[in-house]
Amino acid sequence: MTEDVRGLMADAFTLYRESPQAARPLREALDHLEQPLRVGLTGAAGTGKSTLAAALGDWPSRALRNLALLDDPSPGALTDATVRLVRHLEPDELAAAQPAARSAFARQTAVDTILVLARADETGAGRIDALLSAKQLARRAWREDPLCSGSQGVIAVAGQLAYGARAFDDDEFELLAAFAAVPREELERYLISVDSFTDPAFPGPVSVDTRRSLVARFGLFGVRLALTLIRTGCDSRVKLSGELIRRSGLGELRDTVAGCFAARADALKARTAVIRLESVLQAEPRPHSDRLAARVERFAATAHDFRELRLIADIRGGRTALSGDPAEEAVRLLGAQGTTPEERLGLAPDADPREVYAAGVDAVRRWRHEAERPDRPPAERAAAHVVVRSAEGLLA
Repeated sequence: MTEDVRGLMADAFTLYRESPQAARPLREALDHLEQPLRVGLTGAAGTGKSTLAAALGDWPSRALRNLALLDDPSPGALTDATVRLVRHLEPDELAAAQPAARSAFARQTAVDTILVLARADETGAGRIDALLSAKQLARRAWREDPLCSGSQGVIAVAGQLAYGARAFDDDEFELLAAFAAVPREELERYLISVDSFTDPAFPGPVSVDTRRSLVARFGLFGVRLALTLIRTGCDSRVKLSGELIRRSGLGELRDTVAGCFAARADALKARTAVIRLESVLQAEPRPHSDRLAARVERFAATAHDFRELRLIADIRGGRTALSGDPAEEAVRLLGAQGTTPEERLGLAPDADPREVYAAGVDAVRRWRHEAERPDRPPAERAAAHVVVRSAEGLLA
């Protein structure tokens, strides 16, 4: 795919080289094909973009190494994908978070957005089960709300908790452990608000400034959750950090960014380049530019990566009738857990090539049968055909 798009962009640059307004964005997009994937974090003020960017950017993940996170990029910045933050899943806020009107190609290949219910710890007035409630709301919105259906996922994340959990040290853990040792009934009244937590009457010798620093790092919800987890078995900083991160939703977001964006970096960068080209063709039509437009249409029609990503989102969001084991195998073959042949087939990374080929042949056979079953509705057969194409690609 990348080589085809590189040739397309080079031809476009040659055609428009005498026009600075057209040549500049084309050159930028062409050069970007060799650069890291750019993922923008966007959202209204107060959604915690910078905190989430710090939490994600500090994550030691091989899958995210060749990826640049852009905190609130400018409208003209070149970005390949977007993590869009909202505070509530209300219609007005979701509608405002929708991208501006885009080209036909951009709409056909709209696989570039993850929606984040940010500050998930505030759900349900910050009760101890707030994160669980937020995750349930996010899953329901992704499944049922048309304003969320175009996203690769709707994920609830408590960014402040995630960043605090990644950054806190042994001294802070000992401090939290000391708080957890105070009888619950004696401590509870000081965990109602930030003012009460920093009240000079707080039991114990810990200074107001130290408590204020602790609540600034974790948030009051994070402090309450940390105390509960310490009391129920998280008896070390490593254990507590891991459990807080797991509950924060950061891991789910990282995995979705890795699987939907980082693993498809070449396809998404190619998409960015073609969108740039399409805007130039619309703004400055020229003799023979219709040939470039025809190549754009062919690219949109044959780019299988985008069909895979759309189908993964539809299956996981409950918008197809595929369910159970077939659905789990389908999303794996589509590349949701990695795009190497071994990952798609659920084999060990060092599997023998003959084993990989045999598993691929078996997958093609089974999914061709699913695609041709007369008792399946047309939409399910169409989905199965996409899976067949993915399985066939493993045999090439």
